Amino acid sequence: PRFIVGRVSATAVAAISCYSLVEQVLAEDVEENGYCKGDNADMSCCEHGSGLLLPIVPYEHVWNRGVRAFLYLVALLWCFLGVSVLSDVFMAGIEAITNSTRIKKVPRVDKDGRQVLGDNGEPLHDEVEVNIWNPAVANLTLMALGSSTPEILLSIIEICGQGFFAGELGPGTVVGSAAFNLYVITGLCMLALPPGEMRRVEGFTVYLITAFHSLFAYLWMAIVLIWITPDVVDFGEAVITFLLMPWLVSWVYSADRNWFRGAQVHPDDTDEPRRTSLPAAENANGDGNGEVKATAGELPDIERPPSDHQQQQGFTRVTSSGSGQQHSYLHYRRIAANVTSGALNKNRRMSAGKEEDLKAQVQADQEQEANRLNAFKSAIQESFHVTSHAVFHWEAAAYAFAETNGEAKITIFRSGKTDSPGRVAYRTLEGSAKEGAAFEARTGQVMFEANETQKAVFIPLIHDYQWNPNLDFFVMLEPVDVTEGTVDPRSCKTKVTVIDTDKAGTFAFSKANIQTYLSSDSHAFLLIERRQGLEKVCYSKITTRDQSALQMIHYHPVDGLVLTWQPYEASKQVKIRLCPFDEPANDNPDDKSVRFLVDVVEVDEGGGVVDGQEAHTADVKVVFNPNKSLDLDGDDEIPTWSEQFRQAINVNAGGDLGDASVVDCVMHWLSIGWKLVAAIVPPPNIWGGWACFSVALALIGVVTAIIGDLASIFGCLVGLKDTVTAFTVVALGTSLPDTFASVLAIRADDTADNAIGNVTGSNSVNVFLGLGFPWIMATVYWWAVGPSDAWVEKYGPVFAGGPPKWEHYDKYKESGAFVVMGGSLGFNTMIFSILTFFAFLFLYWRRVNYGGEIGGPNMLNRLSALYMVSLWFIYVMVSALQAYHPDNFVSF
Repeated sequence: PRFIVGRVSATAVAAISCYSLVEQVLAEDVEENGYCKGDNADMSCCEHGSGLLLPIVPYEHVWNRGVRAFLYLVALLWCFLGVSVLSDVFMAGIEAITNSTRIKKVPRVDKDGRQVLGDNGEPLHDEVEVNIWNPAVANLTLMALGSSTPEILLSIIEICGQGFFAGELGPGTVVGSAAFNLYVITGLCMLALPPGEMRRVEGFTVYLITAFHSLFAYLWMAIVLIWITPDVVDFGEAVITFLLMPWLVSWVYSADRNWFRGAQVHPDDTDEPRRTSLPAAENANGDGNGEVKATAGELPDIERPPSDHQQQQGFTRVTSSGSGQQHSYLHYRRIAANVTSGALNKNRRMSAGKEEDLKAQVQADQEQEANRLNAFKSAIQESFHVTSHAVFHWEAAAYAFAETNGEAKITIFRSGKTDSPGRVAYRTLEGSAKEGAAFEARTGQVMFEANETQKAVFIPLIHDYQWNPNLDFFVMLEPVDVTEGTVDPRSCKTKVTVIDTDKAGTFAFSKANIQTYLSSDSHAFLLIERRQGLEKVCYSKITTRDQSALQMIHYHPVDGLVLTWQPYEASKQVKIRLCPFDEPANDNPDDKSVRFLVDVVEVDEGGGVVDGQEAHTADVKVVFNPNKSLDLDGDDEIPTWSEQFRQAINVNAGGDLGDASVVDCVMHWLSIGWKLVAAIVPPPNIWGGWACFSVALALIGVVTAIIGDLASIFGCLVGLKDTVTAFTVVALGTSLPDTFASVLAIRADDTADNAIGNVTGSNSVNVFLGLGFPWIMATVYWWAVGPSDAWVEKYGPVFAGGPPKWEHYDKYKESGAFVVMGGSLGFNTMIFSILTFFAFLFLYWRRVNYGGEIGGPNMLNRLSALYMVSLWFIYVMVSALQAYHPDNFVSF
């Protein structure tokens, strides 16, 4: 204690002495520098200028500008790290909120759709647990809000802190962050994939909606500021901007409910994994018409093992086999936050044994069909190198359609020499599906005009209104004249599966073998498939049985959990909560694991049929794992308040220090202060996550206010205007966690939805909430206050009778108005909108011509990344030049 007191006293004396010396040395005439003279005197870094909270050190304005700029840059980067750490906690609260469920009573119906009555004549009901939040709505609202919180709060705080006058930092950050997210993150995702791998946006309907609104959002800003009410935002415009958010949510909800498509085979929800044997209607190359395609090398039944690159990176591709869980963007965002702060525990990856079992099973079950698809793929690739003649082939090796769809639409492609007309013949062949019973036989010829490369063929399907197993038939291509084109035996035949929809369904677990989990896993995730019949509402029950595992010691039991299956719902995920248990006393490996069974049981009325004697039971094996840390899957064990502090002061959140790299240790010590602040936030299990959400939001607001002052003063010190500082330094700093999250997602997922699909939603939210809400506050304020003395001084004449500083002053001098100068901001939004249009056009071109927005051949991928990043450089350079030389650019 004496040592500590002595050190503190000596430090205090030294600090006082140093402060006195600095004050004497630096208390010189500031006018010698000349930087803070004239119009610059009121700048934030000068003596008469100040931000909301900073500067706080007396005589700071007399310090060396270079030293001050360096210190403010370091502080700004450190605060960016703090926002990342606090955002992780904030998203934990969002996760708890969006995962909340409620018990819902649903009427029980029989197989004919009639309500079942009890012995007393009263209708019978079943209690089912359902999510309160729709996954798509949650992703667009709370989750997008989580990733956009710094930008939104910066806009709100800046307007409030400046007396409801418009600032440049908030709106500039909104536009700059959108540009960085769309251009740079997309480009980096392209570079993150190994050569040859391809990713495409699967929920394309939702992506189109959010992409359109993200483009319209910034066009709307320009329209308001430049044309409707130049340099002014009125109350109506502010309200419309804000209401565009629920408008967008309603469109996304409609798309998620499949109101814009025809028959759908599988649900497209992000919180339930899909059966890979029957992907969603837009999975591979879907057109939204009930069709499922298996492109070359991608049979829907194949469950692909992780690539070598992914294994090196420590990630496992998530499939819907029951051994994994479909991750949301929130999962990767939280991992990114933990990586940047050195808090990611690296012991939570899938065990090597699981991966080897998965590979062995895939190889044994799918080898024959994979060989056929590889041959199909090779034939197509070779056809593109033919130049002497035309080659006809099918677009995909396999298709699947619901029998209620009415027809099967399959596409013929022509490659090679296509500059002259050509014909090809086709005919149907029976398989398990018979002509006249499941489909109508068709033969014919298809005529291709010069330079025409694809034609569709339609095969009528027959709905027989009785249950059948799923049936297959084939369609063959045959040459008409070799001078007009040839066919390759490997790609001239495609399989069409007719999916029966006439009964309630047949239920089975997707994997009948033993499924292995760790004792430190939060849940066992099991996938139940509805294999036959999709048209009816039906029910099934889930029950657990002890084996060597004991309920409440090794797992939480489930007894008679009723699952309600809606029409065309083909898979459901069941979560069995696991309990961490102590290590067995002996060293026998067999004693370090326990097992229990999960049964899918028929419901007496309105239920489906249980499939087989083995498929209706899942054998779950739980292996003891000494590492009891968070897995960041969104279903991890919630730490207590005390555990939060313990994790905050330990590298890897209390995991094995031997697994921590030097970078982990450095980032931990840089962020330990922020992690201790984050530990103050209530755990997510209090008040359903709302306490965590509210406190974390308040803390992020405080840090964002500091970031706003730091950025403004830093820009002032280095000679950057606030608008340039906003769309460069601040936008980059607030977007880094999203960058890491998207790169993680593109490596780990089979689709591009999480990696780039979230960008368009976040960009829309930035405008609708980040500008709409503060604009409403400001317009209401100026409507209530009118033209105050500060308003007149800012926009009125310099002297009585002189010209006003603002050209529209005379129009609003009686009523006052919320003035938002449309100069740089309007120009920035116009440039961004134009570049964004070309970015979306380029991504769509890649999707149509190469099968995906991200990935592909190495050279194509690198050139695509270069194109996207170049758009960002163009935006930054043009916007910066306009800010400093507005007279040389188009004036709106």
